[in-house]
Amino acid sequence: MITQAIIANRIEAFVRTQFEIDPSDDGFDQTVDLFELGYVDSVGFAELLAFFAEEFGVDVPEDDLLSEDFLSIEGMARIVSRLTIAAEARSA
Repeated sequence: MITQAIIANRIEAFVRTQFEIDPSDDGFDQTVDLFELGYVDSVGFAELLAFFAEEFGVDVPEDDLLSEDFLSIEGMARIVSRLTIAAEARSA
């Protein structure tokens, strides 16, 4: 079972690499609004969805995409964690 913290760290690593965020960027952390602050744009949004499907085997429902949680890495990790737990329960 993968923890929410591990999910958040994987998402952060992906975002930092994919969107070339400088490691010395003090404004970036797992709680910031990635879209409002310009770290992720509409193309990046699609890349995140593809990453979630490939890395965690989940498709994020539209309700979650439109939620406040989907704005930050921390919130995305909560969503992905919930979806992976639900998927594991269905396959058990």
